[in-house]
Amino acid sequence: MHNLKRLEVHGIKVLTTRQLAEAYETERKVINNNYLRNKDKFILGKHYIAVEGDEMRHLRTSPQFEGELKKVSKAYFWTEKGALLHAKSLNTDKAWQVYDYLVDFYFRAKEQEAELPPKKEVVPTQTKTEPIKSKVAIPHMDEPIFVFKNLLALADEQGITLKLQDLRKFDSILCGKNVAIRKQQLFEKVVYEVAYELAHYFIHYNQGDLVKSPLQKDYDEQAERAAFMMIRMLDIKVKQKY
Repeated sequence: MHNLKRLEVHGIKVLTTRQLAEAYETERKVINNNYLRNKDKFILGKHYIAVEGDEMRHLRTSPQFEGELKKVSKAYFWTEKGALLHAKSLNTDKAWQVYDYLVDFYFRAKEQEAELPPKKEVVPTQTKTEPIKSKVAIPHMDEPIFVFKNLLALADEQGITLKLQDLRKFDSILCGKNVAIRKQQLFEKVVYEVAYELAHYFIHYNQGDLVKSPLQKDYDEQAERAAFMMIRMLDIKVKQKY
C-alpha cells in the first residue's frame, strides 16, 4: 500500500519520486528523465536532496520512510522548489493544479489536529454562512492524492471552480459554482472540504438559501455523510489497484 506520507530529510519537507509522479499523474521514469535532461537547472540542496551510504541505511530503518526505500542504495528527494521545476517541465494543467495544492497543503502546511472545527452552512447563491456546532472526524485516507484528483475531475466536469482563499471563519464556502477553500490546512482536511462542498452542490442545488432553511442542520448532515461516502469509495477503489 502506497501512502502520501509527510517526509522530512535534513529538516526539510520532501517528496519521493514515486509520490511526485503519482501526484502529477505521470510515471517515475518521466520524473527521472526530467531531472537527467535538466541537470544543470536542478541544484543539490535547493531542488533536491540526495541520500546514500550510511545515511540511506539510517533512513531505511526510520518509521517515516517505511516501504519507501526498498532495494535502493541512493535516492533523490524533491523539495518544494524541485517540485516546481518538475511542474514546469511537465507543463500540464493537472501538474500546475496539483503543485499549487502541494505547496499550500504539504510543503507549507501547519501541523494541525485532523478534526474539523465547528461545521458551517453552505449557501449556493450567496456567501453568507452560519456555523454549526457539531464536529466531524475526517475520514481515514490511505491515498489522499488519488481521492483529491478524482474530486477535482468531478468538479471540472461540472464546471465548478476551486480556489484557495484567506477565509477567517470557515474552512470552505460554496457560492454557485465557486468553491473557496481556506489556506493552511492539512491536505486530508482540504480533501474532505472539497467532497463536502461537492456533496452540497449535487444534493442541495435547488434548495435555495440553506442558511434560512429550517432544515439547515439536516442539509449539513446529509452533505457530511455524502462526503464521507465519496472519500471512502475512492480510497477503496485505489486499494484494488495493488
